Amino acid sequence: MLFKNLTTLQIGGPAKKFLAVSSEEELVQAIEYAKKEKLPYLVIGSGSNLLVADEGFDGLVIKNEISGISGMTSKSGTPLQELVDYTIQNGLSGLQKLAGIPGTVGGAVYGNAGAYGQTISDHIVSVDQLNNSDCAFGYRDSIFKTTKQPILAVTFQLEPGDPETLKKEAEEVLSKRLVKYPPGIKCPGSFFKNLIASQIPPEALKNIPPDKIVYGKLPAGVLLEMVGANGQSLDGIEIASYHANLFINKGHGTAKAFYSLAKTYAQKVKEKFGITLEPEVQFINLPPLT
Repeated sequence: MLFKNLTTLQIGGPAKKFLAVSSEEELVQAIEYAKKEKLPYLVIGSGSNLLVADEGFDGLVIKNEISGISGMTSKSGTPLQELVDYTIQNGLSGLQKLAGIPGTVGGAVYGNAGAYGQTISDHIVSVDQLNNSDCAFGYRDSIFKTTKQPILAVTFQLEPGDPETLKKEAEEVLSKRLVKYPPGIKCPGSFFKNLIASQIPPEALKNIPPDKIVYGKLPAGVLLEMVGANGQSLDGIEIASYHANLFINKGHGTAKAFYSLAKTYAQKVKEKFGITLEPEVQFINLPPLT
């Protein structure tokens, strides 16, 4: 199985072994098999936030297709949009602004996904046996990035809301997202994490217009734009002319070109502002950018 068939970016070489699982028991058994065989393993969802090396992954790739929603609990392989739709239809407020974010519930929890001031962890009671506080949620971060512990089910606590109002909010968000991410775009979403304004060195903030800070964060795209990233390209990978933090595979791009283009402009930001950009996209079989 090639990763280019498993990721929205449509880039990446072969997986040594591949298995799709549709139950928690199958997922646990697959991981036990990998450990027994001393095989590296990787659990993925819809592959919407992955950049995989052209050489692929020399281990077992487990695709999580464990889906379903019951009450306030969602299985991890459920598409995030399915959960958002469920909450809107049932008059539950708190996740409607996550509309249009690709990927699964498990992936969203792993990366603590958020948009327009809403973050998924704000409404999580527990992930499997862990309470919210045990998950070490941070900006686009969680304990699962460190432990690699598979996520099976997520329980939420949401406030009552009017379904029509929630639907309208979700539709407004979707219309904004479709401008940035037109249908069929081969893109992993924003490549670099936005920066928490309070953590940016004061000397760097002096060079940044205050009106660029939104929801307490400085978009990485602002910095990338200020070093000329918009519209730049390399071997089939292009940075969007309208948004400097969107790196797009125009057809036959490679992980090598993608990585090289991202590294070039991360270095330019470092040189100009003294700020180190951190990828939001997960790298598989690729070195850190810095």
